[in-house]
Parts: sequence; C-alpha cells; structure tokens
Amino acid sequence: MTRKPLTTRMRRTRRQAGTSLIEILIAMVISLFMLSGMVMMFVSMQKTFTSQDQLAQLQDNERLALTILTNTVQSAGYFPNPLVNTAVTALPGGAGLAAGQAIFGTSGTGSGSNSDTLTTQFAAASGDSVMNCLGQTNTTGGQVAYINTLSISANNELQCSVNGQGAVPLVSGVSGFSVLYGTDTNNDGYNDAYLTAAQVTTGNLWPAVHTVQVTLTFATQFGSETGQAPKPWTQTISLRNQP
Repeated sequence: MTRKPLTTRMRRTRRQAGTSLIEILIAMVISLFMLSGMVMMFVSMQKTFTSQDQLAQLQDNERLALTILTNTVQSAGYFPNPLVNTAVTALPGGAGLAAGQAIFGTSGTGSGSNSDTLTTQFAAASGDSVMNCLGQTNTTGGQVAYINTLSISANNELQCSVNGQGAVPLVSGVSGFSVLYGTDTNNDGYNDAYLTAAQVTTGNLWPAVHTVQVTLTFATQFGSETGQAPKPWTQTISLRNQP
C-alpha cells in the first residue's frame, strides 16, 4: 500500500480541525441575539426604575401640596387672644379680605390653565406654633397678622405669597387648582351648596363659608401612556375658626 507523504496528512488534518465560515457567522448571529436581549433587558430595567422614581416624586408632591393646603385653610381666622381682641381688630384685612374676614378666593384668575386662587388670613402671637403657608412662625416678639395667597404659576408650580410679598414656589408639577366653598346659605349650621369664589362673592357669602373643597391636578410623565392620564386629587377641609 502506498503511504501518503506526512506533510499531506498534516495539511489535511489542519484543514479538518479549523472553523468554517458558516460556523463563525452562526456564532456571530447567536452573540448578536444574546447582546440584543441583554440590551433590551437593561433598557426595560432602566425604564422601570425611572418610572418608579417619577411615581414616588409624584406621590411626594401630592402629599406635600395637600398638607400645605390643609394647614393653610385650617389656620384661617385664627387669632391668639379672643378675650382681648375681636376678629376685626386682630385680622385687619387686605388682598381682597375685609377686616375680620378669614378666607377669600377668585375663580380662574391664576396662571396655570386659569386656575383659582385661595387667600386666607390669621394672626399669631410671638412664639405661636401656627405657621404661614411658607412654614414660618412668628418670632417678632409681638402679634402679627398673616395673609396667605395660594395659586398656580405659569411653570405649573403651587406657589404662595405672604402679606403681598413675592410668590414662592412650593410644589412642582401642579397643572390645575380649583376651589369650591361649602356655604351655609340659610344659617342652619350646615352647608347648603358648594359654590365657586365668584358665586360666593356675588352673594356676599364669605362669612358663611365653613368648608373648602380643593382639587389639584398634577402634571405627570405618564400622561401619554394608556390609563395614565393625570387624575385630579380632591380634598375637603373644614375652617376651624370660622364663627
């Protein structure tokens, strides 16, 4: 039998042990699929984390805004020493408020989709724990009257002005603010209707307001997604110091 040269057998062996072009292409395709899957997983996880952060921020904004509104409304009409002062002397008025008047509002005159405005008045002795809408207490050494005005800015921020000073943004992402006033129109001690500020002003019913129903609409990053349109939050708050 004729034996083939050693060099021929070695060359054939090397060719048989090599990787074909088709195998390389298949491996590349598999690698691309795996890489694509990993990228998609990373993007999905990143989107989930971002959505969770945005949702947490939205919930924080909702709680903060409603807390500020609740404190501001509940302090309306407060003054520290009713045995010495009357509401008229303790609460001198201004910004639409008559002397002694605890609350006032306007309909559709604010920025941010023609939102409403809400104004309250209270007086605090030095050292009182009652805060204005900026979270400040009276440390002046004497009694001070505070007028809080809440509104929405053109930048979708819940903002507050104290005693006519420049408005300070408090909560971002608030696109709408509407207020209805629970009014006792027949002096029986119960609310008979929830009216807009314009209706209360027309009827001269501000002294008859006993509750405030506030509705806030929050701008959200999820608005374009199905079932994630901005939803208004409504809360009814009692005026503790309204006679």
